[in-house]
Amino acid sequence: MRQKSFLLGMVVVALFLGGIIYSSQNTKSSTESPAMTQSTTTTAIENPEQMKENVKTFDVSAIPFSFSLKEIKVKKGDVVIINFTSQQGFHDWVLDEFSAKTNQLQTGETETIEFTADKVGSFEYYCSVGNHGEMGMVGNLIVEE
Repeated sequence: MRQKSFLLGMVVVALFLGGIIYSSQNTKSSTESPAMTQSTTTTAIENPEQMKENVKTFDVSAIPFSFSLKEIKVKKGDVVIINFTSQQGFHDWVLDEFSAKTNQLQTGETETIEFTADKVGSFEYYCSVGNHGEMGMVGNLIVEE
């Protein structure tokens, strides 16, 4: 009889603790939901054609010690999109003056970055892996007025 009472008591305790755990998880997830919700603001574009003119997209691929594009020309204020692919080897694409940088990518990997060309001049981009930049893996972004 004592064993049955003990066993019954253990079942009651287990159910009680299970209920507390279940309740706290539901409360936690319901209180976390608003923090996890993302809000999106939509802005009307007055002239979509003008927006397209200000966006310049370039596909740049990398092989050991060379970029497919040695020179990129844009206008001041253009949004520059770089679709970077490591075609062969381990590379990245870095442009210090605009704080633009891809991750270091393995063969076949691709990454897209975006920045605004808000300074006029000629700026060197390079691969920062090892001594790739020193070995000639560089190019120039030219930003015209």
